[in-house]
Amino acid sequence: MKSIIKNQKGISVLESLLGLAMITLVGSFFISGTLSLKKVAKESKTKNSLYKQINDVIESIRPNVRMYQINYFSSDQERNTALALEALPMAWGNGLISTAEKCSGCPGRFGYVIQTYPGMKGLYLVTVRLSHRDWGTPPVNGPAAYGFVDYQFVVNSQ
Repeated sequence: MKSIIKNQKGISVLESLLGLAMITLVGSFFISGTLSLKKVAKESKTKNSLYKQINDVIESIRPNVRMYQINYFSSDQERNTALALEALPMAWGNGLISTAEKCSGCPGRFGYVIQTYPGMKGLYLVTVRLSHRDWGTPPVNGPAAYGFVDYQFVVNSQ
């Protein structure tokens, strides 16, 4: 029995390869987890920036609704015509809000329409349309189509 135990000194090549394989496997899980965490953090930062910009646009209109032009549209069709994607007058990008002429390379566009709220004196329906290249459909033999999101809220003129 003693001779068997004496001859087992060190580790075999097979054991060292198995140990190396286990360390490599754990390391690859750690690295892939770190990379996916960085990707999620970047996407979260982009979405946070987007929502901050959307909120800035809305909050600039909300308290000063009397300072803006009121559109007396009575139908959704008229509102959609006024908010056509190719005619949106403002541009936005990463931390930047400007006119569309000054920022032709900005990925986003926005515009808004302020309408009297039907049947309610002193209330206005505000529709803000935001578009972005990344929200659209992928291009098929042409430029990318912009996708858009509409935000509607009601404000008091007082």
